[in-house]
Amino acid sequence: MNNNNLYDILVIRDYYPSINNPSSSTWVYNQVLEISQMGYNPLVISPTPINPLKNVFKKRFHLYDVPTTNIDIYKNTKVIRPPYIKIPYNKMIGITLKQLSKCISKYGDIDSLKLIHAHFGQNGVASLKLKKELNIPLITSFYGYDTGRLADLYKPYYKNLIREGDLFLALSNDMKNDLLNLGFPERKIIIHHLGIDLNTFNHSTIKKEKFTILTVARLDKVKGIEFVLQALYLFFNKYPNEKNKIQYRIIGGGKYEKELISMTKKLKLNENVVFINNLINPNSRQIVIEEMKNCDLFILCSYTLENGAKEGTPVVLMEAQACGKPCIATFHAGIPEIVKNNETGILVNEKSPEEISRAIEKLYFNKEMRLDFGKRAWDHINKEFNQDIQMEKLAQIYHSLINKG
Repeated sequence: MNNNNLYDILVIRDYYPSINNPSSSTWVYNQVLEISQMGYNPLVISPTPINPLKNVFKKRFHLYDVPTTNIDIYKNTKVIRPPYIKIPYNKMIGITLKQLSKCISKYGDIDSLKLIHAHFGQNGVASLKLKKELNIPLITSFYGYDTGRLADLYKPYYKNLIREGDLFLALSNDMKNDLLNLGFPERKIIIHHLGIDLNTFNHSTIKKEKFTILTVARLDKVKGIEFVLQALYLFFNKYPNEKNKIQYRIIGGGKYEKELISMTKKLKLNENVVFINNLINPNSRQIVIEEMKNCDLFILCSYTLENGAKEGTPVVLMEAQACGKPCIATFHAGIPEIVKNNETGILVNEKSPEEISRAIEKLYFNKEMRLDFGKRAWDHINKEFNQDIQMEKLAQIYHSLINKG
């Protein structure tokens, strides 16, 4: 590969955002953009899977971009989307990781590289070969499913990463504990929060006819939207006169969408619930931002699935609070570090429509509490999850590893 650009940071993240999928991994894009503004010259490698059995696995690959070995400029960041063979069977994970490693290792001729930052555990494992070839530090950021649901599958492959990886970034204390339980040494773990650009969000709210409750999420079971629908049903049974005054807007798409729409009809909430699938809209991020600015209450009631799947630290909860919105969420994973119970919102137990309904009741009928929580929410995000602060911390981490020894 031509090395005239003198790239110094190699960022590894499959499913990096693109024109076709602008909502994917936006936090990684924000980091890459900020890194470049701090004097580094990052290059993103976004391994893009090739479907070995097109007729069998077609649905699992439809959101990926077309692979290319050319450098693509995506909103002032440089990215290559090289192909690799992916077999979407958990029992074949070893083969997929080997193919992923082979794909990443092709960039060993960039001798100006000083550090590799892999996002998600599997990409950390797959980056080990390149790390050895170039003899440079490797940071791996974890996000939740790689320490939860898929941890047992990855555990045999994590052994080498634990031994040879230089640093592991966890989003929360909960995730740090997951890493410790997997055998990662505490001396190599740093809690590093995702940050958001507070300049993108503000407190402006357009006066609306109806009280607006908002959820922004991938429509998957782990998000707990079914329990919010059940909670609204309970709330309207108790306060039938309020039914024509409240609208619940759900932004996102996913495999659970049809089931949620069916549940909405079954609970007779058709006139209250609006589904907005923004995933294929090129202005998807702006849609989310505007909806957050204009809602009265944000809800995300995630829970741990039977297979161990759980959240990390949902960015949407940070973004909603950055808009000065009170939140209802669950005592789940790293969420209590984002939403401060009875300070910036209300936390409830997982899978509890009754508790969610009572939380809605509490905030719906108390505007003063909503405004107070909203103000505290912005202050909390500004202090703990401000992108500028978190990026400065990341720059210090980079600097310390690059200049180590």
